[in-house]
Amino acid sequence: MPFRNPFPLQIKSSSMKMKTFPPRAFSFPTPRAPLLDAACVLSEMIGKNCPHGFRQIVTSIGKKPVVNFAIKSFEEIPGPRPLPLIGNLWRYFPVIGTYSYDRIHETYAKMHEQFGPLVKEKVFGDKILIHVFDPVDMRKVYEADGNNPVRISHTALANYRKARPHLYSGAGLFPSNGKEWRHFRSMFQKLLLHPSTVDECSNILEDITDEMISKIPNYLDENNEMNLQPLLFNWALECIGAVTLNRRLGCLSAEGNKEAQSLITAANDTHTAVYRTEMTPYSVTSYKKLEDAQNLHSSVVEKYLDEALEDFNQKRNQNCLAVKMLQLEGASRRDVFTMILDMFMAGIDTTAFTLSFCLHNLARNTEVQEKLRQEVINFLPKPNSRFTDVSLKHYPYLRALVKETLRTNPISIGTGRIIQKDLALSGYLVPAQSFTVLQHQVASMHEKYFPNPHKFEPERWLRREFTPLVSSPFGYGGRMCVGKKIADRELYLAISKLVRTFHITYHYEQIDSVNRLINVPDKPLRLRLTKVSG
Repeated sequence: MPFRNPFPLQIKSSSMKMKTFPPRAFSFPTPRAPLLDAACVLSEMIGKNCPHGFRQIVTSIGKKPVVNFAIKSFEEIPGPRPLPLIGNLWRYFPVIGTYSYDRIHETYAKMHEQFGPLVKEKVFGDKILIHVFDPVDMRKVYEADGNNPVRISHTALANYRKARPHLYSGAGLFPSNGKEWRHFRSMFQKLLLHPSTVDECSNILEDITDEMISKIPNYLDENNEMNLQPLLFNWALECIGAVTLNRRLGCLSAEGNKEAQSLITAANDTHTAVYRTEMTPYSVTSYKKLEDAQNLHSSVVEKYLDEALEDFNQKRNQNCLAVKMLQLEGASRRDVFTMILDMFMAGIDTTAFTLSFCLHNLARNTEVQEKLRQEVINFLPKPNSRFTDVSLKHYPYLRALVKETLRTNPISIGTGRIIQKDLALSGYLVPAQSFTVLQHQVASMHEKYFPNPHKFEPERWLRREFTPLVSSPFGYGGRMCVGKKIADRELYLAISKLVRTFHITYHYEQIDSVNRLINVPDKPLRLRLTKVSG
């Protein structure tokens, strides 16, 4: 039987005008119905949580309960008070401000503590950010994505690429939205996410990892210490070259490859410049830095792509991912070039920094390191043993270690979305087209969602003592990272081999992160590495 609401319901819509809904019959069609779906009413009256986050006051008339919803308007969302014209931008200024762009995760943690699970920040002019800290609200935002999730990111990079249509088919995977993004993503995602794609490059990735480890003794000082970060950059670049082009770039050789290594600098400069142009959109200096980095990046990668395709034509390189991309229906050379560039840009810094934080956490938690080593010895009985099976089901503690590192030291602060419809978040009405930032990093370090959050404890993932969706380092839904499986394989190989070969210790200040579009270590990764016996 449908429930007939005997009282009219009033609520403010996204236009902030009061709307009155007359009495009508309510039924249960779907929990994903529009904002005022009457399933909210009935579900609340039988004691369940409203799926849209409406707050309620329950009273009664005779024996019949009456539910009065009290949802607050967009203007009432709490947040730092803006000044005319400049908004809250002044709070990020040196000396007078208490916020920081460099340690933006600490800034957002302050906002969460002061204002609660939903925060409105008027940054500059008419730019408003809605910071979402509650995983229930995060899920609502993700589930409202539809087929084409929308975000605003890498705008300067999009402008750079669209000004060069002879090279690029569009903005690429990071900045694009709508049909352009859907077309580009759907063209490549099946190939990139297929298990065989990763399996086919496992041997060459293991070769690269073994070579990287063999170089370490050459760099150790008299205390058996070294800053491992530069070597990890070279390893990550060599890996992405092997994955995309099925070729060795020579980054780990004795003489090195200065041309290839320039890509490391270009990737770093691109991330920094994109971040600065996001914060200060009219920065000519930052855009010029981006332009220089991308000119270098594109020229080097284009050369490597040409060489890989020539090798294929000469039947010297028959297992090349770039060639497989080019053979996909509808894929042009410009499409493949754009995708390969995105993979180089995303696959160097992010993988190297994640591995750095994994090793730092292992070095500071010797019990965790020893437990992992015992698991690794089961499938690598000797330091020079080769992997015979890299299925994750056999290595639960290794997988838990990476998850815990990505919780405590994620590669980004969270996820941005332009919501496509009105949503009720934490009792406030957030209208369509609002810019929301899902604050996964801050939420992942909150005791409400992870008990004892500052303790590095991989076991929590084995016991499943966590709130789902809070830690989502690779994103969620349609825009989940297409390179996740490749990154996982690289990390598992490197961590396993390093722990099997070396005892790893660290004797300096704890390493935290600073934000350069992605989170990067704020100190050198100076580790002491001593050989494991047997």
